[in-house]
Amino acid sequence: MSPRSDRLQTNDDRRLAADPPATSDSLLVTVGRWLWTSGYQGLGQVFLLSAPMLWLVFRSPRADAFLKPTVLLLAVVTPLLVGAFREGHLSAGRPWPALTNDRLSFAGGYWSIYRRGVLLNHVLGLAAYGGAAVGLLVGSLPAALCVGGVLALGGVAAIPWLTPETTRATAGRLCYAVASLTLAVAVGAPFSALPRFRTAPAALALLVGLSVVDLRPWARFGGGSA
Repeated sequence: MSPRSDRLQTNDDRRLAADPPATSDSLLVTVGRWLWTSGYQGLGQVFLLSAPMLWLVFRSPRADAFLKPTVLLLAVVTPLLVGAFREGHLSAGRPWPALTNDRLSFAGGYWSIYRRGVLLNHVLGLAAYGGAAVGLLVGSLPAALCVGGVLALGGVAAIPWLTPETTRATAGRLCYAVASLTLAVAVGAPFSALPRFRTAPAALALLVGLSVVDLRPWARFGGGSA
C-alpha cells in the first residue's frame, strides 16, 4: 500500500480512519457531527451533483405552486438524510458507499462519483415531481411536501443498493431514471414554447444523456460482462 499524504485523503478516508465515537458522546456532540456531515458532505453533493435536475425543476413551467416549494424543502431534507446515512443514524441495510483514496485508485473508481451524481439527480427528481403530482391531484401543498419527503427518504436509502455494478442494481437505476424523467415530462411540461422556459428541454436532454452513460448499455449488449 503506497503512502499517501493527509492532504490527498478524502473525507471518507479521514472518517473511516478516525477512532469510533465514544459511547459517552453527548447528544449535542452527536447532533453536531450529523449537522456538520450534512452541511459539508450532503449539501455539497446534493447541490453540486444534482445541478441538472435542479435546473430542470426551476425551468419547468407547470405546477409552480407545488413543484418549487417541494424542491426547496428537499434541498434542506436531502442533505440531512445523506448525513444521517453516512453517520449511521439511519440504516438502509448496507453501509453508505464510501469514496476513499483506495477506492478511487482502482479503475472505475471515479466512476462511482459520476454514478452518485446521476442517482442524486433522480432521487431529487422523483421526490420533487412525485410530490408535486400528488399535490396537483389532491390540491394540497402539505400533501406534496409530505410525499416528496417520503420519496426522498426512500431514494437516499436506495443509493447503497443501486450503486454496485450488478445486473440487479443496473435494473434498479434504469427504473429510477425512467420514473424520474417520465414524471418530469408529465408534471413539469418542459417542452413549453414559452421563451422563459426554453432551456428546460436542454436540461432534460442532459439528464437523459447522463443516465444512458451511467447505464452503459453498449457494455452489456456489446460483449461486456454484467
